[in-house]
Amino acid sequence: MKIIKSSKILALSSFFIILILAFVLFGKLTSINEAIETDLSLDRAYLFISVIVILSLINLGLVMRLTAKSKTKEDYLKKTTDSHMDEIGEDEASTSSDQANEEQQIDIEETAKKIIPSNDKNMDTGQLTEKMLINIASAFDIVQGLFYIRKNNADTFTIAGKFAYYGEEEPKDFELGVALTGQTAKNQKVLNLAKMPENYFTVLSGLGNSSPNSLMIVPVIHNQKTIGVIEMASFKYFDKKSEHIFTQLSEKIGERLSETI
Repeated sequence: MKIIKSSKILALSSFFIILILAFVLFGKLTSINEAIETDLSLDRAYLFISVIVILSLINLGLVMRLTAKSKTKEDYLKKTTDSHMDEIGEDEASTSSDQANEEQQIDIEETAKKIIPSNDKNMDTGQLTEKMLINIASAFDIVQGLFYIRKNNADTFTIAGKFAYYGEEEPKDFELGVALTGQTAKNQKVLNLAKMPENYFTVLSGLGNSSPNSLMIVPVIHNQKTIGVIEMASFKYFDKKSEHIFTQLSEKIGERLSETI
């Protein structure tokens, strides 16, 4: 771009300089002719000056035309390059997205194998739900967990499995659409709370009583119906990846749970 601009300036400057010199030369010749009081013909000199001016004008036109073509070509190449780079960027973004989806799919399948016990006809609903909670605790560092199942032909959920739960009373049943667990069962969407409701869970240990920092409630779905709900508490915060994994595991857990209820 700088070369094109410099060429234009040089061509214009040269043309105007030649034009000025031509007028100066023309004036000088006329003055000389008048001073010596002669009828000397200056036609050839004037013709020569005119030819120089015309050639300079043609040269200026050629330079302007060539620089215009060069600029057009440069703009075209820049536009083509930018477009190509955009396509490469989109392809790379698409590839990265596909790779991320594949990695998430692998994580989900591997996690499902770790959490969901294999088919065992001797395992009842209570044993199955507690085994799942133990596996979840191992994979996601939860400190407490509850697994509710839906009563047959009703909108009531009752406790089936527990992990590290200590309380004077058994966890109470809840209705579909009532409170956090009931609303999660109704909405069929994972609920991830970064802040635990006050006195929601209390963890007992040799160091005393303490409250977890975060809570995740997972609806367990089978045939588009919520058949269970998992409550998980942790001292760590559940990230988006964990939320995504349990969203994908919801129906897988539901399919396994349906075999025992």
